[in-house]
Amino acid sequence: MNISEAVRIINNLDYEEGLKRKFAPQHSLMQLDRNGDIVAIYRFKKSPTEEEQVEALKKHRGTVQIPAMPGMFDTVAALQARISKSMPVFSSLSPIGSG
Repeated sequence: MNISEAVRIINNLDYEEGLKRKFAPQHSLMQLDRNGDIVAIYRFKKSPTEEEQVEALKKHRGTVQIPAMPGMFDTVAALQARISKSMPVFSSLSPIGSG
């Protein structure tokens, strides 16, 4: 998924304006791989529970998860800055399958 599409999804711009967008999911979990690529975005009506967060991470092992809400990242540059800020986390993680 490209970063422009991610901004669109996080901000619910894929929903029609008005009531449909107002009642769209207000919480997202974005999975990032070691390259900073967006692997998946999961949306929730309520803040995701710890179990939901763990389940999302299990689906995409070896990723880092960033929470998001509409308005949190209004531009591609803002989301890119947040992704870049998360990349150092991978230096403390073991590669998948290395033990």
